[in-house]
Amino acid sequence: MEYNLSFPTANNNISCQGVIRTCDEDFFVEEMMNVSLTGEGEHVWLFVEKRGENTDFIARRIAKHAAVREMDIGLSGLKDRHAITRQWFSVYLGNRPEPDWSLLNDETLQILSHQRHSHKLRRGQHYANRFALRIRQLKGDITMLEQSLEDVSRRGFPNYFGEQRFGRNGTNVNKAVAMFKREIKATKSKRGFYLSAARSFLFNSVLAERVENSSWLDAPLAGPLYGELPRDYVDQIFENDDPSGYVGCSRLEQAVFEQHPDLTKGLYANRLKMEERPLAVIPTDMRWKVLEDVLDVEFLLPTGSFATSLLNEVVNYSVFERTYPSEKNI
Repeated sequence: MEYNLSFPTANNNISCQGVIRTCDEDFFVEEMMNVSLTGEGEHVWLFVEKRGENTDFIARRIAKHAAVREMDIGLSGLKDRHAITRQWFSVYLGNRPEPDWSLLNDETLQILSHQRHSHKLRRGQHYANRFALRIRQLKGDITMLEQSLEDVSRRGFPNYFGEQRFGRNGTNVNKAVAMFKREIKATKSKRGFYLSAARSFLFNSVLAERVENSSWLDAPLAGPLYGELPRDYVDQIFENDDPSGYVGCSRLEQAVFEQHPDLTKGLYANRLKMEERPLAVIPTDMRWKVLEDVLDVEFLLPTGSFATSLLNEVVNYSVFERTYPSEKNI
């Protein structure tokens, strides 16, 4: 089945086009962490800068260097490959001495700081991401572009999951369905990617309906991440044993879910719990500058929101074409 991953924008007057990710320096992201490291404990927290590599590959490098299992590496978020990113990792060492972290430094990885701590780093522990993006080959009406940027900084933008969530050419949603039908087997990490892609597609589809009918701002503050509702919540509404994941959903949401039983049944069978995600996000500390055919824009977004979803509201962008060599092995 073909899944349409082109979701409508709230801005119907996008006036400019441009190119992103021409080089790694054009897409910078930094995790903002609010934690006081104790300086002692069985874990070492590393603040690193990576360039042109994905997060899992860097995690494997760190694990090999520290002579620990990959499961002993903690991280807060997965970051873009074709970018410069600053992010946190933790390494469980117990009482063993630390290796020389500087030996990891090269053109793709720099260890910026390290310190002992008592706890492992958990997913989603950082509170925000700071972005600095450059859009090149800018063409179009700059006055309208400035207005679009002003609107996003004031009103916010639809909190779509970005295209990264769905894999190259959107293959992760189809793989989720194949996994649900037991046509393919998936490793634990791949299974997580596929489940996430399926839920994200359903959320985006609900949000797309609200964007189309202009209710994404005046609708309830959050939309559903599909899954099973808590039993006690269902019991408050039904006296029977109806386990439907549609319980408590609006008619709009239910209509979207009913269009995709291949996804909803698979997610329900995997016992994911119903969660919520904000429908709209307002960036903070947003600023921008246009110089000839280049747009530079900076902003902070809460954890889980995508910079590309913001960009979709201000410019019709294309991604600089790159080759994708086979994944390296560690």
